Amino acid sequence: MKDLKNLCLKNKKYIIFDMDGTLIDSIGVWNRTDQRLIEEYAGVSVDLNDVQIMRDNFLHSNQDSDIYLAFCEYLINKYEFKNVTPKELLERRWKISGEVLEKETDFKPNVAELVRRLKELGFVLVLATMTTQVQLDIYSKRNMKMLEKMNIAEVFDLITRKEDVKNKKPDPEIYNKVMTYYNAKPSECLIFEDSYTGVLASKNAGIEVVNIYDKYADIDRDKINALTDYSFKEYKEFIALIDDLY
Repeated sequence: MKDLKNLCLKNKKYIIFDMDGTLIDSIGVWNRTDQRLIEEYAGVSVDLNDVQIMRDNFLHSNQDSDIYLAFCEYLINKYEFKNVTPKELLERRWKISGEVLEKETDFKPNVAELVRRLKELGFVLVLATMTTQVQLDIYSKRNMKMLEKMNIAEVFDLITRKEDVKNKKPDPEIYNKVMTYYNAKPSECLIFEDSYTGVLASKNAGIEVVNIYDKYADIDRDKINALTDYSFKEYKEFIALIDDLY
């Protein structure tokens, strides 16, 4: 891993951000959502950390085209849910998470300031996320905490979502799609990611990646540190770097 101070932005044109865990504190939302589902349908109380490990293991090892529907089927089988189909469970999952995403989710500190600075400097800003359009609509239309700071639908030049790709990270499809859209070279791009799968997807696309710390990725911290090009804990560190360069 290189020192962040050695990052050269002069040859970069496209700054690409992941969403969940990178721009926003949202991973905990899914832990609480899945915990509630298990309690609701199985009457079992599962530790939040165990919920995350269980879900991460499933997501890492499955390539289903509708990964969230497949995960719901997995929950039904694992915890022996009764009288509910995967589709019905998925709808319930979206309802629970939607309430939390709308009222509790927020940007990580200094995200809006960094995005505005990068835009002022002339970088093309891209959101490349496995988040669905349903969730993005919550963030850009109904979440007042986020809208008070910035509207993602307005500040990003391109938004690529789960619906736009067939393969999930660590497959590099979503980043390759961005490069194809702009006819960009990997050397012209820089990616911000929080998770191991995201960092791996970036490297698989041949693009330099900056890892922003997220506590929910600590389980993979050693693998992230071994793979990422640069890392930092808070966005104010990257803003300070920009202040020094420009």
